Amino acid sequence: MHTLVAATVVRTDDDVLLVEEGKAPVSGTWNLPGGRVEADEDPAETAVREFSEEVGVDVDLTGLVGVYLGHDAFVDGPFLSITYLGSVSADPRVVATDSVADVRWVDRERLDELELRSPYVSRAIHDADERTVPRDIVRSLVE
Repeated sequence: MHTLVAATVVRTDDDVLLVEEGKAPVSGTWNLPGGRVEADEDPAETAVREFSEEVGVDVDLTGLVGVYLGHDAFVDGPFLSITYLGSVSADPRVVATDSVADVRWVDRERLDELELRSPYVSRAIHDADERTVPRDIVRSLVE
């Protein structure tokens, strides 16, 4: 069984917004803001909720980057991540939780210097530049 998660890529021309995980066994790794989809929750709602909880600001989802299959030490078994592109109008901040140790704008050219939680993180960031589907088109396909 796959765990369903939703995440968001937020970027500038040079940087991408990442969170540093605070919970073992993935503490110290860097990830896109996101988390598990709760029962009967729309993945887009999850992405918005998790972003706000982890980054302390609201996000506007502007497109769908992709759907990714992965594995990591924190999720029991494989996960399926629905990953969105988003934008923020306020400065992100560290929210006092045990799951996020830091929030940081990271130069996309320096991603290889960080320990990423999953290889899918760098793929999704790259894909956000190359092939994001606008959100209104995604809505029309699923409604």
